[in-house]
Amino acid sequence: MDHEITFKMREDESLYYRFLKARDFNVKQTEDMLRKHIAWRKEYGVDTILTDFKPTEVMLKYFSACFIGMDKEGSPIIYIDMGGDGVGLLGSTKKVDLIKYTIYLTEKVTERMEEQSKKLGKPITNMVQILNFEKVTFAKATNKKSLEMMVLALNMYQDNYPERIKIVYDINTSRYFSMLFAFCKVVISPVLYKKINNFGTDDWQEVLLNAIDADELPAFLGGNKTDPDGNPLCSTFVVHAETIPKRYYMKKSEKKLSLTPGVKKLTLYPFSKQNLTIEIKEANSYLEWEFETKNKDIGFAVYFNENFQNVNTAFELVPKQRIDTYYEPETGIYKCEKPGIYIITFDNSYSWIHPKEIYYRIQILPPKEY
Repeated sequence: MDHEITFKMREDESLYYRFLKARDFNVKQTEDMLRKHIAWRKEYGVDTILTDFKPTEVMLKYFSACFIGMDKEGSPIIYIDMGGDGVGLLGSTKKVDLIKYTIYLTEKVTERMEEQSKKLGKPITNMVQILNFEKVTFAKATNKKSLEMMVLALNMYQDNYPERIKIVYDINTSRYFSMLFAFCKVVISPVLYKKINNFGTDDWQEVLLNAIDADELPAFLGGNKTDPDGNPLCSTFVVHAETIPKRYYMKKSEKKLSLTPGVKKLTLYPFSKQNLTIEIKEANSYLEWEFETKNKDIGFAVYFNENFQNVNTAFELVPKQRIDTYYEPETGIYKCEKPGIYIITFDNSYSWIHPKEIYYRIQILPPKEY
């Protein structure tokens, strides 16, 4: 195998140990993992990505992950605002470039580990991650394409950067976090799962300060670090979640959903709406939707009613919002933990003039099939 390992990989003294530990020191499984890793490095040009890859403006301004300092033991700290605009990123950036940027950021952190190892005279081989879920909404927690991208990144990370995570702090979690985590935890390895610590809105500041000096921690996270002008949000080096302006989006969608087999058509005239009732009989099934309009936007909401007999007492799951599918179809997925009636509503009651032509596809996936 040595002839396949690149010079860049040989510089990593922890390489073999990390991959062996990730496979419980099973030599054959470790060899298979390393061979796949070598092929992956070649595919994405990982050895030279820090010099060859040039992040776009939208990545630098709106990909809400950044380095914020070191913990008390010298490990780099990465802050990720999980409320970022995943739909906007996927609408303004090619998927392969988002993967490359994720690799680019991870390689930058790896460089910092090497610098810290030389500076402190001891091996620094892993990082701390702080994931902030404060701005995660229902729509963000259930967007299918964003979830698929998140799972892809998680798998890529576990397969190619084993034992690089020291500890993960999930802060400001809510019921929306629980929905999102339900999708991701099925692919999280047991080793990584043990390193994840979940906190609500009020019980994480002291925990962070026990591991990180206050002068290394931004003020909005409970520390002393601010911008030169005293801004506690540290906006000069922290990328906070924001909506990506439409000017960054790629070309208009070609509206291909209407040509897809199994897609249904619905026409809503001004001042009208339509409820689509779906009966979920098996707990933990998945309700998946995809739709686009031929023009303009459309109101969209999802409701739940545990009472099969009375659909008029439904509980709002997805708050009604006006969605524009100008750039791409809207996709979403929801884990139905309870059997009952789920209602998808398309609403054009706010329009005085324009009828809306909607193409949609809805399916139910049993737990095992998903």
